[in-house]
Amino acid sequence: MAQKKTTVKGEKKYWVVTDDNQYQEVDHDDLMKNPMDYVGKKIFDKPPFKYELVVSLKRTKND
Repeated sequence: MAQKKTTVKGEKKYWVVTDDNQYQEVDHDDLMKNPMDYVGKKIFDKPPFKYELVVSLKRTKND
């Protein structure tokens, strides 16, 4: 008998902008349990992408 593939998804994460213009990562459950802590603050979905800064040197010919 064939079985379904099950995927375990993590809990939904949000970014909350603090008073210092810093981002705090918060779970969905934390928002629902303590809504008064986050009233009046900007809340964004956590982006699914991670970025990596890559710096490289390029050799050029001197004139």
